[in-house]
Amino acid sequence: MKREDFNFTISILLIFSIIITGSLGYIQSELELRKFYPHRYFAYATLCLAAVHLYFNFGKAWKYFRKKLKRK
Repeated sequence: MKREDFNFTISILLIFSIIITGSLGYIQSELELRKFYPHRYFAYATLCLAAVHLYFNFGKAWKYFRKKLKRK
């Protein structure tokens, strides 16, 4: 698997994970569920995927922020 394919896969999984976590959080708050474990587990998965995504794209993000800081 190429790095581009891996980045694309992580990005798609991250988007789905964010959508599912948000939906489950909404369901949890509407039904007033105290211990709703699927929301918690998807939140952990989202954090892990975000960390992996940032790890693989740190150079691009750093370049972007450096360019923004130089303009100001």
